[in-house]
Amino acid sequence: MEKKSIALAAGLLIIGGLTGAVVERFAVMPDMGAGVSLGAAASLLESVTHGQAKAEKVFPGPGGLTGIEATLQGHPTVAFATADGKYLVAGPVLNTQGEDEAHAAMMKLGLIPKPTSAATMAGKAAHAASFVLGTSGPEITAFVDPNCIFCHKFYEEAKALIEAGKLRVRYVVVAFLKPSSAPKAAAILGATDPAAAMAENEKGFDTVTEEGGIAPAQNPAAATLSAVENNTRLLGESGEMATPTLIYCNQKGEPTLVHGLDKESFKDFVAHIGNLQNGACRK
Repeated sequence: MEKKSIALAAGLLIIGGLTGAVVERFAVMPDMGAGVSLGAAASLLESVTHGQAKAEKVFPGPGGLTGIEATLQGHPTVAFATADGKYLVAGPVLNTQGEDEAHAAMMKLGLIPKPTSAATMAGKAAHAASFVLGTSGPEITAFVDPNCIFCHKFYEEAKALIEAGKLRVRYVVVAFLKPSSAPKAAAILGATDPAAAMAENEKGFDTVTEEGGIAPAQNPAAATLSAVENNTRLLGESGEMATPTLIYCNQKGEPTLVHGLDKESFKDFVAHIGNLQNGACRK
C-alpha cells in the first residue's frame, strides 16, 4: 500500500521535511498536567527545529509520552516528548493494535477532520470523475495513483477477474505520490477513453522506478485538473492518503473501506463481497 498519512506528514512537518501541509481546523486544549511542562516542550522544539516550530499546549500522551500541540509556519500539528524531555517523537506512534496515536490525537484536538464514513465515501465516489472496468460481477471502488506500485499490482490482479466477468472496478484516479502523478492522472481522466489510457499506464509501469507508463499531460484542461484535485481531496476524507484505497460491500451488505488489501487471495476476497452499485450496496 502506498500512503502518506496525515500523521506522517505532521511528523515530517515538525522536523522540517515537509512544508505546505493543509489543515483546515485548529483547536487548543488546556494544559492537562502532562509529564513535561509547556516550557520544557517549547525548549525541546526550539532546539530540534531550530526555532521553526512553536509549542502551543501539552497533553498526556501514550506510554508516558507528553503530547505537544505545535505550529510550524502557521500549520498546526502534533509531536511527542519523552518523559525526560530530551527527545522528540515526530510521526506515527503505533499502539499494539497498530493504530496511530498521533493521528488520533490530531483528530481529538480538531486539527484534522474525522474520517468520512464508508457509506458516505461510497456515495461521493460514485459521483466523482471515474470510470468502470467490467460489465458483470460485484462492483468495488478503487482510489489509485498512476505512480502507485501497489495500485499496479491491484490492477493486474483485478484484470483477470474483470475479463472473466467476475468483477467490476470503479477507478477513481488521484494524485499525491510524485510530482508526475497529477499530469499522469490528468492524462488518464482527460483521455477520450480513460480505460485505454489506464491500460497504457499499467502496461508501461516501471516497477523499478515505480512510475506509471503514460506520458504526463502537457496542457490539461482546467476541468480535468479540477477533477484530479477533487478526487484527491475526496481520498483525504477517508482519513488517510493511501493507495489503493478500496470501498466494497461486505457479506452483510454494509459499505466497507480499507486502505490496501490483506495478504489473502484477491480471488477469495472477491468471492465473499457484495455488490456496490451507484454508491450503495445492492442485493
